[in-house]
Amino acid sequence: MEKPKLTSGTINLYALSNGTLTMAFTVVTQYLMIFCTDYLGISAAAYGTAMGIAKTFDFFVCLVAGPIIEKSNMKWGKYLSWTRILTATLFFGNIIQMLDTSAFTDNATVKLVIVCIGYMMFHGSMNFNATVRGTLVAKLAGANMEDRRKLTTRQSQVGAAVTIISSMITLPAINLVTKITGSETLGYTLVVVIFSCVFLVCNVLFIKAATPFDPPTDKNAAKKTATVKEIVESIVSNKQMLVLVLVYTIHGIGGQFYAGTTAYFFRATGNFQFMTVALTTRSIVAFVASLFVPSIGKKLGKKNALVVSRYAYAVGALIIYFFAYRNGEANVWIMTFGMCFIQAGTYLFMSFGVNYWLDCGEYGYYTTGKDMRGIASAVMNIPTKIGMAVGGTLVGYLVAWSGYTIPAGQTVGYFEHMDRFMMTLALFPAITAIVSGVLTQILYKLTDEQAAMYAKANAEREAAQKNA
Repeated sequence: MEKPKLTSGTINLYALSNGTLTMAFTVVTQYLMIFCTDYLGISAAAYGTAMGIAKTFDFFVCLVAGPIIEKSNMKWGKYLSWTRILTATLFFGNIIQMLDTSAFTDNATVKLVIVCIGYMMFHGSMNFNATVRGTLVAKLAGANMEDRRKLTTRQSQVGAAVTIISSMITLPAINLVTKITGSETLGYTLVVVIFSCVFLVCNVLFIKAATPFDPPTDKNAAKKTATVKEIVESIVSNKQMLVLVLVYTIHGIGGQFYAGTTAYFFRATGNFQFMTVALTTRSIVAFVASLFVPSIGKKLGKKNALVVSRYAYAVGALIIYFFAYRNGEANVWIMTFGMCFIQAGTYLFMSFGVNYWLDCGEYGYYTTGKDMRGIASAVMNIPTKIGMAVGGTLVGYLVAWSGYTIPAGQTVGYFEHMDRFMMTLALFPAITAIVSGVLTQILYKLTDEQAAMYAKANAEREAAQKNA
């Protein structure tokens, strides 16, 4: 059967479905911890402990997601079948995390359990979703490396564009709901519901457009099998994959510190409403960067783009650490500048996205003869989940270590040790970014030319096997 033509419309829907999902869960990422501590009455230490359990569960789901997908053979296509199923679990899981549970319980433990259920539901689904979407890049584009880059570049551009919208309206919408209902907690819930509904519509449209690229597989066809052991072997035996896992894990841990505490900087220093300006400015810079920075990344090549982005992240974080809070005063403009610097640098490698992992998969198939390319996108999730499990757990304890306190009768907290908080927010992430950049520079050897050659050779091998 003739391969369907990849159109700009399908590329845009691929990007839009992911961009609106990012918009929906970014609200949760930015505000979940402060939502739990300041609105649900959960202590930072309890939050860290519970998230440690939830994220450990999430990590183990990550390990089995790839094998389960590869063994599956459902009627709506090998990969799009999962996209259909996960639309519902992602939608409800995202909402449950920021549910206004104060409306029916005052028990902080019950509230925390509900948050964890939503977290595991959403992120457990994301393990499958990210793997499937990564594999669909190869399905939609075939061995055409330029089309693969177009898909991931457009995804980063659309993601930046929709983030501008969410940054501009999130806090104002929460304030509006608070004014009408008297409940600030309900405001967070309603914003997440609205954003999740937008994702729901866009994902359904993408599934319809992508269906020709992933036709149902013959039920009698042999199924690929992959075990957790084989995933581990595919990492250990693939030196380039091993390097990526290492550098992404190190950077991911620090990234969790930065992402989890940004809202606290504005809230604890009395500048919470300015966060709308900061996030909107960062989002606009991100959108502009998504348009122009990918061309720089293309000239640099995947490896150099990854290295430079890590160092840019470190520079932005160090600007925040040394200058955003001095002599007891917060400078929100310097904080915003550092955030923008980090975001602009990030788009150097985001334009390539899953292609780093697909390149390693092609390299592994070419050198070993064992096709684990479908597992490559599943491996991509492992460092992310380790970073979330370790960094996401530690950040709760580090906030407690910084002495975050909410005075009796108050709704806004403060840090007894602001120096410790600034280390958590920016210094630790800067260090992990520098380390991951140095390791990439020294250890990652796979060039763009080699990756293209491996992909072409593997496609020719498969074509020859089909015609044999």
